[in-house]
Amino acid sequence: MQLMEKVAMLTRQNETFALAMIIESKGSTPRHVGKMIVYRDGTIEGTVGGGLAEHYVIEDSVKAIQDGQSKIVEYKLNKHAKDGIQMNCGGTLRVFIEVYTSRPELILAGAGHLGHALAKLADFLEYPYCIVDDRVGYCTKERFPNATNLFVNEDIGKALLAANLNEKSYVVIVTKDCDDIVLKTALQFPIAYVGMVASKRKVISIFEKLKSEGVTQEQLEQVHSPIGLEIDSETSEEIAISIIGQIIKLSKEKKPVKVKQLN
Repeated sequence: MQLMEKVAMLTRQNETFALAMIIESKGSTPRHVGKMIVYRDGTIEGTVGGGLAEHYVIEDSVKAIQDGQSKIVEYKLNKHAKDGIQMNCGGTLRVFIEVYTSRPELILAGAGHLGHALAKLADFLEYPYCIVDDRVGYCTKERFPNATNLFVNEDIGKALLAANLNEKSYVVIVTKDCDDIVLKTALQFPIAYVGMVASKRKVISIFEKLKSEGVTQEQLEQVHSPIGLEIDSETSEEIAISIIGQIIKLSKEKKPVKVKQLN
């Protein structure tokens, strides 16, 4: 597979990575052209020349991914030059590091009015989302034409399991009467976010129930409830904006990433 084909595939798969490209090379350098995909853990595909210069490109690419910002970096391949790196080539290399950041993948548990409002907002933002519900009449392609998947089961816990939750999943719980089942199921997975629409009294009741069923306090501390940013929202559309706003905010926060040891 050609490198740019791999970039296109990773983009379709909603992965986070960086593409490092040599944009200028002066004097003696390992390579004058080259492209390299750099993943969050420092693993790579392709090359910009190997050696110490590539090591620095990988380090700067991982940092750019963590910062969520593309940038141009320059290296003096001369150990005697000011700010130079420990190389004897003597040339100068400029590299553009383009960061591709994955979008939140929404799991909307609840196909009612609020779920529908959230889906419309996700459509506008071009966020991928699926719908989970226990009602065949609500969870339909007509109501959610752009959903990546519809998961319907009279046991909503089984419907949620079919969504294959992972570390990119942002679970929003807006069911008619199954919040506890969905929350308990969601907390079994290393998801990025889980939020539940509920009053303070309902939150206390559900948390006590789940504790009695073996859910730990540490797991429950992951739950955002009341959900969303505090903007005094009232309508379904306003509440949807507050929820998506919170998800955007949290998805942009820097998270430490374990980087593969470079030799």
